[in-house]
Amino acid sequence: MHLILDFGNTLIKCFVFDAQELVFQEHVQINDWQKNIRKHLVDFPKIDALIISDVRGITSEKDQQFFNGLQVYYCNSKLKIPFSNHYKTPESLGADRIALVAAATLLYPNQDVLIIDLGSCITYDFKDTANNYYGGAISPGFKMRYKSLHTNTGKLPSLESKTPTHWIGDTTENAIHSGVYFGILSEIQGQIAHYTEKCENLTVIFVGGDAQRLPKPFKNGIFAHSNFLAKGLNYILELNKSSC
Repeated sequence: MHLILDFGNTLIKCFVFDAQELVFQEHVQINDWQKNIRKHLVDFPKIDALIISDVRGITSEKDQQFFNGLQVYYCNSKLKIPFSNHYKTPESLGADRIALVAAATLLYPNQDVLIIDLGSCITYDFKDTANNYYGGAISPGFKMRYKSLHTNTGKLPSLESKTPTHWIGDTTENAIHSGVYFGILSEIQGQIAHYTEKCENLTVIFVGGDAQRLPKPFKNGIFAHSNFLAKGLNYILELNKSSC
């Protein structure tokens, strides 16, 4: 059995896999992560390895002692991965992006795939039919855009994210909502259009907490399950265990 840990900005997503089957998942606060992980190791004594995706750098190899001798892997470009990585700065490629491309390789091995992850940032990652990965794009997400408009100006208000009903904002607040929402929508449509020109049968996968804000259905779009990234991490873990 495998334990998968995905460290986010405020929460840790914990998953337990028995081979390819997801048997448990839970979201816990970062401050309590060691207490909760210790409980999972007791509840699932057959766990023999784990993999960590940590984009914030909360954990390090010194924490391996905490895992009582289990095989511990940190998701990064140094691990064996199921795709050909042509990123020119592989050491800077985020663990979450590596895991998402791995999941796309596992579930859509012979397809052109664009993965759009709508979280704190919006990331676009593309892999082709031969499982080559070259990179993509990164832009600010919903909350980051709202915060930037407020903190980098003198008078624009601090607002909570809202889906506007009209393109033209008739108040300053509505104009901000329109600018953020339709700006992101247009950006996504532009990215999809760019890749569609190059790939006749492009598969688009949406993941991340803010993916549900988008109108459905997007042409060719697949709103993936929340455990899509976890499946990629589990796949990477299996590859590296088998190569030991």
